[in-house]
Amino acid sequence: MDDYLPPIHIKINVPPRRFLNRMAKIAKTSGTFRVEKRYDALGQKSFDVVNLRYAGKSPHRNVGGQLIADSEDEGSIAVEMRAQRWSQADPPTYDTYSAAARDLITPLLHTYNSQSRTRHRMHIPAKEKLEPKLPSQCTKLFQQFTVLANKSALHPLDWTRFYKFVRNCRIRTRLSEDEMARLLMKEGFSEEYAQRISGIYAHLCNFKRLM
Repeated sequence: MDDYLPPIHIKINVPPRRFLNRMAKIAKTSGTFRVEKRYDALGQKSFDVVNLRYAGKSPHRNVGGQLIADSEDEGSIAVEMRAQRWSQADPPTYDTYSAAARDLITPLLHTYNSQSRTRHRMHIPAKEKLEPKLPSQCTKLFQQFTVLANKSALHPLDWTRFYKFVRNCRIRTRLSEDEMARLLMKEGFSEEYAQRISGIYAHLCNFKRLM
């Protein structure tokens, strides 16, 4: 199953467009990026994007990054990485994606901080923080199911415990099928069987909403 890719951002204390202009200038001056600015993109005022297409040597094909400013979050710049082809796996793993951001964006940010006498840092959430989690009251029911389950072919009693988990678990935002499959795989289910069970989980949740 593919890794979750981290939402990367840079906290700033200046107007977003000023930050983007300075970063674009630094990237262009470095001689290793082709820079493209798209302000008020998609017809949205203050939705600004700077594309940084890397022109140096890289294990990835046509790799680059995007700096994105959204008026709904003026104190933060989102960082997204792109490549026509990632070297080891496509889509990239968490580690590959994070490393590309550090390799391409961090040096530009260091130059920005040096010139502007600031201490802006790029924040990349830890991999474990991206994994789905259950509320404490749901975790107990989930563990009762997974610890006792025959993980290659669920017994009728296993299904009963699974139904109990779905019925009694109170989650504000329901887990997606992908998130449920990931939780099951962490407990030892194969990817194929986890996806089958997560599909049943989704149907049960939909039925539960109608009750």
